[in-house]
Amino acid sequence: MGRLLTKPGVDFGTSLAPAGARILDVLKRLVASYSFDVTITSARDGAHSGPNDPHHSGEAFDLRTKPLTSEQKATLLTDLRETLYKTPRKFWVDLEAPEQPYEHIHVQRRKGVTYTVQDYLQNA
Repeated sequence: MGRLLTKPGVDFGTSLAPAGARILDVLKRLVASYSFDVTITSARDGAHSGPNDPHHSGEAFDLRTKPLTSEQKATLLTDLRETLYKTPRKFWVDLEAPEQPYEHIHVQRRKGVTYTVQDYLQNA
């Protein structure tokens, strides 16, 4: 059974946006079915792409990929997309900087989309 871990110093803030809660729910459920652990390396902390970046509002997370095999990375990416990509699509999942030292999976509320508590309660 896999575990969802956090890198030391990851800051989730004092409240979580509904989109962030949905992402964490999905991650926790998926990872529990894996034979490998997944580590969140960034939430509201870290340097990101400006003041409107969804990390700052608790609507985006980065996941460490370096200890994962190619098959594990592919499984995690596919499972996240299959679970979060509903119509209308409200989330974005991508492998950023493949094969680079800072490679990671980025999961966020899709830009230009509003994600409400009602969406969260309906697993939308």
